[in-house]
Amino acid sequence: MVTIEQKLTLFSKLLNQGIKEEMDEKFAQLEKEYEKRMAESKFQTDREANEIIEQARKRAEIRKVELVSKGRLDSKKEMMQVKEEIISKFMNALERKILAFTETETYLNYLKQLIQNISSAEYGKGSLQIELTKTDYEKNQKWISKILEEQGISKEQMHFEVTKENILGGMIINNPDENTRMDLSISAILEEAKDHIVEKITRAIGEVGDNADES
Repeated sequence: MVTIEQKLTLFSKLLNQGIKEEMDEKFAQLEKEYEKRMAESKFQTDREANEIIEQARKRAEIRKVELVSKGRLDSKKEMMQVKEEIISKFMNALERKILAFTETETYLNYLKQLIQNISSAEYGKGSLQIELTKTDYEKNQKWISKILEEQGISKEQMHFEVTKENILGGMIINNPDENTRMDLSISAILEEAKDHIVEKITRAIGEVGDNADES
């Protein structure tokens, strides 16, 4: 049985460099954007505090404490908003990159390796309902069928259909007779990797926030 680790390793070999470059670029953009926001927020808070001090020093000191506390709360709220925004933008950009990847010859090699990593016994006996993206169904169905045949699956067993799910690429293989389902889609791999991506983005935002607090 193909493990999650094997699927991730196979997929990451093909996309890792592109994803790393894109993540590094977005982290760099995030740091610049967040430092700019923090600088603007700090400038505004200092200006307001100085105006109050001119009116009444004692009253201004109290107000300054209030502003600092409020600024910290606003910064945390803004950090959460930035985090959600960056995660959403990154995942959308990654999906676009994956869709471009599925138009390449490398993607076909990926599918071939994916299928070859599964033994014929894992498919089970009886008919197989094979769900593909609309593009794969129209352009690559015969090629996929040929690769499956090389793995010992007969043409009579295979029944292809366009999936209703947003699988991005890859395939889902259902065996109704044995009530089994193999999710070999790229969206499944992306979902498995999402926690790691979110953790990395969260850590990057946290580091930027810590640096801003120290300034």
